[in-house]
Amino acid sequence: MKFNHRFADDGKSRTLLLLHGFLSDMTSMDRVAGELSPHYNILAVDLPGFGGTPSAGIDYGMEDIAEGLRELLASLDLDQVDVLGYSMGGRAALSFIANHPECVGRAVLESTSPGIASENEREKRRSVDAARAAHINEDFKGFIAGWEDMGLFSSQQALSEKVREQQRLNRLSQQPEEAADSLVKYGTGVQPSYWEALRRIDCPVLLLAGKRDEKFVGINSRMSELLPDARLEIIDGAGHNIHMEAPQKFVTIVLDFLLGG
Repeated sequence: MKFNHRFADDGKSRTLLLLHGFLSDMTSMDRVAGELSPHYNILAVDLPGFGGTPSAGIDYGMEDIAEGLRELLASLDLDQVDVLGYSMGGRAALSFIANHPECVGRAVLESTSPGIASENEREKRRSVDAARAAHINEDFKGFIAGWEDMGLFSSQQALSEKVREQQRLNRLSQQPEEAADSLVKYGTGVQPSYWEALRRIDCPVLLLAGKRDEKFVGINSRMSELLPDARLEIIDGAGHNIHMEAPQKFVTIVLDFLLGG
């Protein structure tokens, strides 16, 4: 699998791989990249179905994404990176770590999950995601409006209109058929569950959840109990997208962790 990517090799000793969330692309992580670039070479990718990386017409799943990331590192002569993944990108990061642990030094997982352990619950989620994919194909603007009104993102109403509009435009710039296809290829319901794999992940992991995002506070609390070397931070005043809702707090905590704090 080939990824559209951007690699800023500034001669730093360490490289940070950035993995974005659903309905966005690598540019949505530009502010994070800018804050962390004094300390890292930055490798940002478009995950399949977003930006310049296609999904439709390709036979793949989450573990193929993990293998594709390994191949990308090899093509850039990178033996190991640190990784920061947000939401969907965090799920991809977990797959990468679980399948290729030698490739990852430290990991930051923001508002993410290892998937769904129960097959019955996975089946229900696949049905939900299939309906969402159909909605995306039928009425992309309507889907995005509904997506922004989800309780998961209610805390973002406190953000400036400029910030919310930038996010909306990034979402609208995606291709509906590609975004829809990504849901049925590596959505939460179809991907493998990595709950048991957490016990075998031995790299240091920073888990971040916004205090107003109760669902992911619960998920990440359980994850922290299974990961051998985990640090859990619950961010006051933030919801699901911590790096957008509390950027300075996010960067401070992430740098403290990544630089060995």
